[in-house]
Amino acid sequence: MKKSILIIMIMFLISLAHWSQGAQDSQAAKEIVDKCIAALGGEEAVKKQLDFSAEGQFKISMRMMELSGEAKWIFKAPKSWNKFKVSIAGTEVTQTQAYDGKSAWMERMGTLADQPALNSESDLAHNIGLLIEKNASFSLAKETEIEGKKVVGINVEFNGKKTIFFIDRETFLPLEIVFEDYYFGETATRELLEKRIRCLEYKNITGVMFPMKSVYFLKGKRLLELTFDKVVFNQKVLADIFARPDQALDLRYMEEMVN
Repeated sequence: MKKSILIIMIMFLISLAHWSQGAQDSQAAKEIVDKCIAALGGEEAVKKQLDFSAEGQFKISMRMMELSGEAKWIFKAPKSWNKFKVSIAGTEVTQTQAYDGKSAWMERMGTLADQPALNSESDLAHNIGLLIEKNASFSLAKETEIEGKKVVGINVEFNGKKTIFFIDRETFLPLEIVFEDYYFGETATRELLEKRIRCLEYKNITGVMFPMKSVYFLKGKRLLELTFDKVVFNQKVLADIFARPDQALDLRYMEEMVN
């Protein structure tokens, strides 16, 4: 009997130690997240990063080629729109992609096609807004180096999704966002694919620390590089910019402008 009681007490103490360590881990992670939010300019500044328009240049690696040109981007969570323009052999080629919060489409050289909306949903599920999400849980991940800088990983869990933010130990700015999903490209995959978004060259724009350069990696390979030279927050745009051009607008929900 005494032996059984002793075993129960030992198991209780072990579980208590694990709980205490988990609580300390969560608190330490939250403290780093709070410093990160402050470094970005505060909660309102983080919200502005979910509503911006930007112009700049892009480089993309595809089919053993690297293309570069002009880029425009509009992001109004949960909606997004982007347009790329490149010159190939003297011919100007444009590509437009958009996601209206439910469906996605692409237009290239006058040809329209549906796109898997799950790609956009995946990106949106792992954006910077998670840092101010009150119902998200935070815990410490590994410490490492990225771009020669020491960073600490913060695990974020929200709505069944897991995201890792690697935060610069010196500036407390997010240096990389990492997540996995089954949807990248034109079809679903059978394996979880890792996507990394590296955030570089931060600039203070009206009190918001914004990464003017973003590099996207898929399965460890550099896929896309965006460098913006102009960023505007909370810009008004036409509501139908996100809608597929050859589909009639539903006037029941039409708004003249999106704020």
